[in-house]
Amino acid sequence: MAGTGEAPGPTGDRVVDERAGTTDGWPAARSGPLPIGLVVLAAVTVVEIVRQGAFYPADAFAVAVVSLVLIVSSLVVGVDRRALGVVVAVGACAAWWMVSAERHSEPKSFLPLGASMLGFLAAFLVVRRLGLPVRQFAAVLLATIGAGAAAIGLAASLGRRFPLAMPAQDLWRLSTTLTYADAAGLLLGMALLVGLALDPGRWYLRADVALCAAGLVATQSRGAVLAAVVGLLFVPWSATRAWTRPLLAGLAAGLVVVGTSSGPATQPWAAAAVGVVLLGGVVRLPIRLPRLTPRRALVTVGCAVVAVVVVVAALHTPIERRIELNSTGDRMTEWTAAADQWRSAPWLGVGPDALLRFHAVDGTFAHFAHNEYLQVLADAGAVGALLLLASAGTVVAAVRREDVLTSCATGALVAFAVAGALDFDWHLAALGVVGGWVTGLAGRPRPDPGERASTPD
Repeated sequence: MAGTGEAPGPTGDRVVDERAGTTDGWPAARSGPLPIGLVVLAAVTVVEIVRQGAFYPADAFAVAVVSLVLIVSSLVVGVDRRALGVVVAVGACAAWWMVSAERHSEPKSFLPLGASMLGFLAAFLVVRRLGLPVRQFAAVLLATIGAGAAAIGLAASLGRRFPLAMPAQDLWRLSTTLTYADAAGLLLGMALLVGLALDPGRWYLRADVALCAAGLVATQSRGAVLAAVVGLLFVPWSATRAWTRPLLAGLAAGLVVVGTSSGPATQPWAAAAVGVVLLGGVVRLPIRLPRLTPRRALVTVGCAVVAVVVVVAALHTPIERRIELNSTGDRMTEWTAAADQWRSAPWLGVGPDALLRFHAVDGTFAHFAHNEYLQVLADAGAVGALLLLASAGTVVAAVRREDVLTSCATGALVAFAVAGALDFDWHLAALGVVGGWVTGLAGRPRPDPGERASTPD
């Protein structure tokens, strides 16, 4: 992606990267105003990420109200046929979730997942209509939001600042203002994947990618890392290769944080090391490497071996504790309980977020199934599950991997979908908004005949 990165289009043709229509990652027509919908969307995203992801009722309600306004505004302006399909399917899914809440005399239980559905739809409609330069700016904005959250979380993890970093299994895990490590991992994973579509020649974008990568590793969230890795399969290799140094710097910085995550003491030396490593991934110094002689090669190999031994020793305790976690067994118990709950009311469900009852060594109930698909199936029944499946189908139909940006955004969307099977991240309405944001970036309507290719439908 050193010049014009490319990705295969749906018919096998090659499409030029969108960066040609931008200047330094900002809209080419910087004198013109940004669309009001994008401004509102960005403000809601930032505010609700700061406010614990809009997980709690007051913030989730605010997201729902703002989302409804954006949805209605988008429909008044007009949407393309594929976007209309998403509106119908996701809107029906949210409406059934509300009906299910009313049926069980718990209207407040529509929140927060219902707000997340509406936030997803609103963000999708707003971003999908953006023209090419502004779409690129929207990607920069999302990557920068993720980087800001990562920077806060990294500082908190090294400084042992609760709840921006959370102690679990005697390990301090990066949690950001979301105050939940797994949700933070999903946010940073999506921001990272979108960031890979941008111009690696800009130092601030290299900082965004390095910070997001470091933060993702520092969450120590197995589900979020898995989701990001699966999403990475949809990113063109040229894009990944162009970001090698910031990605490696972020990975190394994240491993430093993980390696020092055990124990209550602050880590000033680790903080200095993280800063140096990240700086190395951002700053490009004109250094010419000396000619590699046999002696220098031997010294290099020896240093590499020592570095590997040090890294393994430092990571031994965190890795051992994460592997020995009971959370995998807990999730299986919760999934089984959710399946049993669904069988008790297979068609209409038991109502949103009904308590899961089971018998386990460390508890007898759980609030969430740690699997959003099972959660919808158990709580909204087969009707809700079919509506969720229809929503997924319309979203897939609306995605177009035409270039680097749409390919990377598709990877972020896949990460969002994978994470939904491993946790209750969708219950943070702010992440539902981010999911819709990347879905809007993952495809745009085809222009009408005779219309310029860069003009959205």
